[in-house]
Amino acid sequence: MKMGDIQDEVLRYWLKACPDTGGLYPSRSDMKVADLRHRMAFVTILDIEKDPLDFRYRLLGTRIRDFLYADYTGKSFLELKGKGPQSRIWKILDSVRTNGEPLYTEIPYVGPKADFKRASSLYLPLATDHNNIDKIMIITNFKRIQQIGDPQEFDPSSTFAVKTPTEDAIFN
Repeated sequence: MKMGDIQDEVLRYWLKACPDTGGLYPSRSDMKVADLRHRMAFVTILDIEKDPLDFRYRLLGTRIRDFLYADYTGKSFLELKGKGPQSRIWKILDSVRTNGEPLYTEIPYVGPKADFKRASSLYLPLATDHNNIDKIMIITNFKRIQQIGDPQEFDPSSTFAVKTPTEDAIFN
């Protein structure tokens, strides 16, 4: 399982944006739109609400909206059918929230574009105070039927924690 180029670029940017001051995570303001330019079309940002736990769409990139049945900006997962606490997406988001580590997944795509069959997503925790995760940035790539190799190769439950290379390996 390999991340797409845009996902890899944003992961490297996220790692570079991690604060040097001992904080663990970049904030949303550390992720400069001007630096991410053409990649923003593939980005979703979710706010994490605590009481009760919920995830709310803050930003949906234009390319992401093309692959959804509706524009979910401002909507919470609890108010959307199929996205509540028992759903796979909720469990993935809760894992990123509690573990605080980037996560990469590949899952079957379900949406209005019949010629697309798979979505891969990179989940990156963000923290306004650099310590307490309060947002999750998601970079998603969609694959058409012909882009998918042997169907036997695809495991819809594929998920792995992103191994973060050392800064020297990334920037040298």
